Amino acid sequence: MTTPLNKEDAMKRQLWTIGGTTLLGLALLGSNGVSQAQQTTPPPSTTPPATSTTPPVTQGDVRKDTQDIRQDRGVIREDRRDLREDRRERRQDRRELREDLRQGASKAELAKDREKLRKDNQDIRQDKQDLRKDRRDLREDHKERRHDRRAAHDK
Repeated sequence: MTTPLNKEDAMKRQLWTIGGTTLLGLALLGSNGVSQAQQTTPPPSTTPPATSTTPPVTQGDVRKDTQDIRQDRGVIREDRRDLREDRRERRQDRRELREDLRQGASKAELAKDREKLRKDNQDIRQDKQDLRKDRRDLREDHKERRHDRRAAHDK
């Protein structure tokens, strides 16, 4: 007959889980008590317990991360809008350049159109770079919020 465990005894017990190969090896060695909980006592510690240098996670941290995520999404929407607008300008400038080429415009006019097109390409490149950076920031904020939520949940 087994006696019921009180809470302290249950906390001191450690359950063992082992894989098939280990189980076979133990069975061949004749070990008994493979799946039974075993009494453990922690070794005496000579060092003081480690203290965390990071402050405890609060609900405010998660709220701040959520706010950062919202802000990042707004910035990403703005970056997409800028990118669309710059692409629209580039299309328009290409049309003007083709039109000027057909009409036989002066070299100065063609050079001006090509310069506008070059600037549009630079703007698009910069907008793409900004968008990538902001997406990276968003991923980082998601990761941070997930970490904070887990830490708050594990408290």
